[in-house]
Amino acid sequence: MNVVRKRILTNASIAAIFLALTGCKESRLDEAAVTKPLTVSTTEINLSPYYTVKREYVGTVKAGQQANLGFELAGKIESLLVDVGDQVEKGTPLIQLDTDLLVTEANQLRAQTNEVKAQLKLVDANLQRQQSLKTKGFSADAEIDALTSEKGVLQANLLRISAVLNANKLRQEKSTLVAPYAGVIAKRHVSLGDVVNVGTPTLELLASEGKEAFIGIPAHQLSRVTHLKAPQVRVADHRYAVKLLNPGAMVDTQSRSVGLRYRFPEEAQLLEGQLAYLAFDEQVNESGYWVPLTALIDGLRGVWNVYIIDTNNIVERRTVNVLYADSQRAFVNGAIQDGESIISSGLHRVVPGQNVLVAGK
Repeated sequence: MNVVRKRILTNASIAAIFLALTGCKESRLDEAAVTKPLTVSTTEINLSPYYTVKREYVGTVKAGQQANLGFELAGKIESLLVDVGDQVEKGTPLIQLDTDLLVTEANQLRAQTNEVKAQLKLVDANLQRQQSLKTKGFSADAEIDALTSEKGVLQANLLRISAVLNANKLRQEKSTLVAPYAGVIAKRHVSLGDVVNVGTPTLELLASEGKEAFIGIPAHQLSRVTHLKAPQVRVADHRYAVKLLNPGAMVDTQSRSVGLRYRFPEEAQLLEGQLAYLAFDEQVNESGYWVPLTALIDGLRGVWNVYIIDTNNIVERRTVNVLYADSQRAFVNGAIQDGESIISSGLHRVVPGQNVLVAGK
């Protein structure tokens, strides 16, 4: 029994000694890990005399010609020859008005013309007869003068009826609405049987050529934008080289912007109302440094800080002003100098005054 107890005590002593040695070893490893400096990634900053801002102003695509077509006379719509979405050429018939009354009026005028011509023929015959009798001394001058006057009246009536007949023909021609230029039908405002007045909009026609971008520009940017050598307008994912059509004349009272018109290339396949973006780079003459966004950390009272690595690999906090930022970089100035190294990422792992190792050195 004593032998067994001694063996148990011996084994327990050996286990205790082993655990003690193991604990000492792990403690030394932890201390070594704590005292080893943290490795950080840095980037060298370089002074730039200016920075470039990408500007983009939005507008819409519009047709160069956009007309609300209407008739020059009133009438009832007899036939619709086109509908929304139809592509038409110049001179294509679009809508026809009922012309029954005009046709009847034209028939009446032709009948009046024939009547006057018959009367004029009779007067000519009587006039020739009276002139023949006059040579024989059997006709008076008064009779000849009366026939001559009647002939003049009939000739005037004939001219008047002819003019009215031409006006009737013109009204019949204008009873058919034709396309003034090649384009596409954008809207239809009437249906069969509608009675329209003079100038009532019936169809909206958009020119198929000469697409334009109407873009509003702030007044203070007008001089810079109008002097762009090669302006480009983006529609969806496509960029088009455009031509400025007008330099801007006035400030819109609602948007407080100046409207500019740009002409797209003829091959551009665009739709009315699409959004168009005028993009250009603006150079701002203010010196500073480009730094990654991951190199910025917010400080007290809304200021921004960066961490500088000094010559002794000690972390220093510096306050900076953010002048411009995009999705990846920021342009800053402040308490930093050209050629210094800043920590580019992982700022949450370091604190000012900490000794660190620089990656790659």
